[in-house]
Amino acid sequence: VMPSLPGLLKSLDRLQSRLYSIASSSKAHPNEVHLTVSAVRWDSNERQRHGIGSCYLADFAKPGDVIPIFVQKSHGFGPPPDNAAPAIMVGPGTGIAPFRAFLQDRGATKAGGRNWLFFGHQRRDCDFFYADELNAMKVSGLLTRLSLAWSRDGAEKFYVQDRMREV
Repeated sequence: VMPSLPGLLKSLDRLQSRLYSIASSSKAHPNEVHLTVSAVRWDSNERQRHGIGSCYLADFAKPGDVIPIFVQKSHGFGPPPDNAAPAIMVGPGTGIAPFRAFLQDRGATKAGGRNWLFFGHQRRDCDFFYADELNAMKVSGLLTRLSLAWSRDGAEKFYVQDRMREV
């Protein structure tokens, strides 16, 4: 027996929320929230698969669309409360999002502590998120040190943790 469409839909589990880190500081961008989203796509069993949240944002959402969200507070994860304290940040791939926000925050508050960011992804040419912004932070002195790793640019895979071992 074939179930009715309403019956089938009722039997499905509710789609789970997708969590994204905010990639902007409210002190630097008081009326905006930036996200760092990379569309997730892969092949499995000769079928093209895609991430529900990331591909919706990449392929279907348009400027001005209202997208329902909720904010989940992050307890204890933020820039150092002492503006003079140094910060070492490790944000490979889209994991750079909160650290971009931290750097913007430290720039907006004129925090004097040194800032070191480890960032990496697969290919420098297409995966160096916020390259211009990070390089400008380096030139301005806000970003004291920027250590990069690209896992697919060379003959051997080289990751952020490999860059960290060099220090």
